[in-house]
Amino acid sequence: MAYPAGGSIVESGVDRILTREVFLHFLDLEVKRSRRYQNFFSVLVLKLDELPNQDNGVGLQACRGRLTRLLAEEMRDSDILGAVGEKTLAVILPYADLMAGGNTRSRFESSLHFYDFSRDGFRVVIEQFCFPKDGTDTSDLFRKVVGIDILSQR
Repeated sequence: MAYPAGGSIVESGVDRILTREVFLHFLDLEVKRSRRYQNFFSVLVLKLDELPNQDNGVGLQACRGRLTRLLAEEMRDSDILGAVGEKTLAVILPYADLMAGGNTRSRFESSLHFYDFSRDGFRVVIEQFCFPKDGTDTSDLFRKVVGIDILSQR
């Protein structure tokens, strides 16, 4: 898959993490492609959740960098990675139904056990949803997981 260049990349060292706008564009394209060809796809949303009673002032950047690098290493080249918020990353898994997406989620959760995010005051929460089971358009899918209509915030 050809990724956009220049200002569409979030992390300079990790060239696979797309900005929110570019990620949403790819999500919209994936919804349209899946409708047209009647395919499934899954999305994993990874949130850095603050642990109570911990000093996590500088920990957010450390955790986000660690999670970004881990995602880039663990996901396939065909998966689309994006930063959809300051504490939220997402991965589109093309052609992955609910079971295949669940297997990917489980594999990634297993790799997370080797990394201690709690020392920086955070934990990683992973949510999964599948098109068309959990939503029939782009805004439906993200509204269910993120809790806001991200398309209206562009």
